[in-house]
Amino acid sequence: MDDAVRIVATSLIPELAHELLGQLGEVAVADLADRDAIADAAVLVVRSAPVDEAVLERAPRLRAIARTGVGLDKVDVAAASRRGIPVLYAPDAGTGPVAEGTLALIFAASKRLFELRAVLADGRWEERYGYETRDLAGATLGIVGLGRIGSAVAQLAQAIGMEVVAHEPRLGADGHSPGIRTLGLQQLFREADVISLHCNLSDSTRGMIDRALLASTKPGAILVNASRGGIVADEALLLEALDRGWLSAVGLDVFASEPPAADDPLVRDPRVICTPHTIGLTRAWNERVFGSLARDLRLLLAGERPVNVANPETLERAAEGAPR
Repeated sequence: MDDAVRIVATSLIPELAHELLGQLGEVAVADLADRDAIADAAVLVVRSAPVDEAVLERAPRLRAIARTGVGLDKVDVAAASRRGIPVLYAPDAGTGPVAEGTLALIFAASKRLFELRAVLADGRWEERYGYETRDLAGATLGIVGLGRIGSAVAQLAQAIGMEVVAHEPRLGADGHSPGIRTLGLQQLFREADVISLHCNLSDSTRGMIDRALLASTKPGAILVNASRGGIVADEALLLEALDRGWLSAVGLDVFASEPPAADDPLVRDPRVICTPHTIGLTRAWNERVFGSLARDLRLLLAGERPVNVANPETLERAAEGAPR
């Protein structure tokens, strides 16, 4: 393997990732604003920092982009394809951890765990009866986006006795999955006790959850978003929905702007249970994601075909001797 290969991670990566990727070349962590670091990079490992046309122009030696997960909204895949740069990703690695994390947010919101912990910590024991919680068994879970993660959440929810309905933006209301009723988006919001978002961020889903949709929810519903913050048209709408009783609680692992501002009222509201885009980052996730990326980078750098490539046409061009 070429020891001169320089691999630059655009955000902090775990020690395990350093070990796996370090077998392929020199590994460094650098901000995308560091022009010298990017100029020498053969591989960019992308977590949260966006890689667009401007970044690619500063990386003339780039041979691959490795995205740590399934979502590709942080990478301008079209721009990479124009330059013949393969974009590697790990579509299956995070399914289980994110599904479990989503259910954890649903449990915490329905049982009001954070609010009740504050009651205890603040010495307000006598107030404990003033917090009404709810059963999940027998409740209806509405899943928006029935891909890998949405389907895994559906299985977990069914196992605890929830009825599952779903809307798949790519299929409309006519898609089908065994044991799951598929509905139009507005109908799902009217019927579901808990709504969980699991669709990709695209032109068709950006801002999809708007004020009119939130106003149509079953009163006191719970909304959880573990997909992308931009799916909600305006995060301030979530606070309005809570204040108006359209929603009783919100669970968020993602935000439109990451990180959110330190004084963001959404983060500080006790009815909002939020985590810093980390619910899927288990040790097993790290092993699968970086193991997958290291395998595919090894294959690519050796002139062989990687397993998971978002733009496989770049491999055909390379095989035909097209300029990179």
